[in-house]
Amino acid sequence: MFSFFLFFCLLSCSEKSTNSLIVAPLFSDHMVLQQKTKVPIWGQGEPGDSIFVSSSWYEKSSTTVGQDGNWKMFLKTPPYGGPYKLNISSTTEEINLEDVLVGEVWLASGQSNMEYPIKARILNQKKEIKNSNYQNIRMFSVPRNLNGQNIYSANWKISNPKNVKDFSAVAYFFARKIHKELDIPVGIINSSWGGTRVEAWTSIEKLADIAESEIEAKGIIKKGGLTKIFMAYDSINLKNQKINEVFLNAKGYKLPQTIQEWESLTLNDLEYSKSDFDDDSWDKIEVNKEKKDFLTFEDVFSKNLFAEDGVAWFRKKIFIDDPNQSYELLNFSGIGDYDYSYINNQLIGVTLACCLDRKYKIPKGLLKKGENILAIRVINTEQKGGFKGPLYLESNTNRIDLNQGIWRFKHIAFYLGAVIQKHNFLTNDLLTNFSILKSNLKTFYSKDPNYYGVLYETMIKPLVPYSIKGFLWYQGESNVANYSEYYNLFTGMISDWRDKWNSDLPFYYVQIAPFSYNDKENGCNDCLSYLLREAQLKSSNFKKTGMVVTSDIGEQFDIHPANKQEVGERLAKLALINDYNRKDISGYGPIYSNQIKYEYYIDLYFKNIGSGLKQKDSLKDFEIAGSDKFFYPAQANIIENKIRVSSKKVKNPEYVRYGWKNYFEATLFNNEGFPASSFRTP
Repeated sequence: MFSFFLFFCLLSCSEKSTNSLIVAPLFSDHMVLQQKTKVPIWGQGEPGDSIFVSSSWYEKSSTTVGQDGNWKMFLKTPPYGGPYKLNISSTTEEINLEDVLVGEVWLASGQSNMEYPIKARILNQKKEIKNSNYQNIRMFSVPRNLNGQNIYSANWKISNPKNVKDFSAVAYFFARKIHKELDIPVGIINSSWGGTRVEAWTSIEKLADIAESEIEAKGIIKKGGLTKIFMAYDSINLKNQKINEVFLNAKGYKLPQTIQEWESLTLNDLEYSKSDFDDDSWDKIEVNKEKKDFLTFEDVFSKNLFAEDGVAWFRKKIFIDDPNQSYELLNFSGIGDYDYSYINNQLIGVTLACCLDRKYKIPKGLLKKGENILAIRVINTEQKGGFKGPLYLESNTNRIDLNQGIWRFKHIAFYLGAVIQKHNFLTNDLLTNFSILKSNLKTFYSKDPNYYGVLYETMIKPLVPYSIKGFLWYQGESNVANYSEYYNLFTGMISDWRDKWNSDLPFYYVQIAPFSYNDKENGCNDCLSYLLREAQLKSSNFKKTGMVVTSDIGEQFDIHPANKQEVGERLAKLALINDYNRKDISGYGPIYSNQIKYEYYIDLYFKNIGSGLKQKDSLKDFEIAGSDKFFYPAQANIIENKIRVSSKKVKNPEYVRYGWKNYFEATLFNNEGFPASSFRTP
């Protein structure tokens, strides 16, 4: 569940330039530089060579390439404005950057709720995309990768209906609010990865200084660091791949590392996409459109290791009466996890992400009257694989339901983490030979994005020391199981990043939203997310931080609330208040402050009440307890901007708590509309 997208925001990767003059990847056309400061500019070149930077705002700088091949210099930026030009040159080469803006730059990071793009499920999606033309809002999305190279092919994108679909929704709505309020260019560097814990985003050196992570971090350092560990993994994996290939008498393929490798992935299986391929020997599955997950790996391989993940082909005959109409292949719930969709042997679409809608236009002339063949290669890497919702072939006048009738199915490869391993088993063989596979198949070491320090090394370190105004953070769902450690780990990461940027930059973050963690598919049967929220609430006392409460926008059965607008705008309000001197804006909800105990009730007092406390319908999810700490549902009422809590079952009450469960619906607000955080009294 928490690993929402394996390659959700992965952009194309190319080899480093063969030129000797290289500028760091963050410096590209359309970039935004932080205003009114000395911004560092850095890169690589020939040792001893001279490097010059000149700008169209008439500032210049120069330096010499060090013996290690690296160079860095500083350039003074004006107050916000642009577009400008920037020229970077050596004695023999030059790089010209166009359409450079000067404004405010923020780094957005975290797990899937920060990564979540506008093209996924958000409120008013079509309207938001249509109205996204903002020339002065730009985003640089760091590709998800563990090799440290993909970032070299990324670049800044201007907000418009084409580009904004891939923008982090929370970060975009933050930027839009700042831009509208201040009429100033805003740049966002988005470096986020779904399903990741805070330990992955912190440098290994810092983790070694935090009690909760010290032992494991020092063990990694003792082994020579992540680079040496991963090199050892590669060596072991290569040996195991050869053993598996001999055992299965089939080829294994190293897991692709870049988007081009994924898009062009061939497993010597493209004959299955052909119209004239004979699939009569394949499994025949009859599906029915009433099912939500209408055709999945688990329908065939329930609870059998290896086969429920991997690569399978799905084929279906489609009959078309009028091939001259314009058709699209549509899926509104996603495919788990990646699909390569073909019609009549022609690739019509590839999506390398789970749980996104599919919308593939079918080229004119591809369909023919009568029988056509739809063939889809699906790669599943974890949890439920296959079609997560209805599939349609649709024109302006006709919709063909594909989530019913006969499909043909063939499982062709296992997904083993670092390797996609082909096999020659039929479905019955896979089911009956499970124990043999388990005994003989070698497993692989994977470069796990949750490995200590790995995302700092590949997703944050390459951004240092680009000048930014501050940090935005939305993460915590992957740490609910170790909530007791989160405060020290989280504040340690904040300190680590500030040390790396050599500045106490503001740090604004989102408290995780209420969500029902109570099922095994979510990977956390007994998670106590309210204790993680408590750790985040405690972290708001850390210097120059601010927390957005989302207790009013959580969704019980979706860990990714669709209301990303409110989250981004609340983050923006914290920045406007604290960093842009906007005293006319409210941005905080009620936070428990103290209590006064009486014989039959407790009065609760709050800070950040604004112009007063307010309730939505009746106050719910308050509980009260005596010295035995046995809590009972309580009656709660607002009385003169305090809350009086009582229960007929509790005399001489000692403790109160609110929203003390994984999922609850906020009922306590201030008049400005900001919800209260869940809390418990000491």
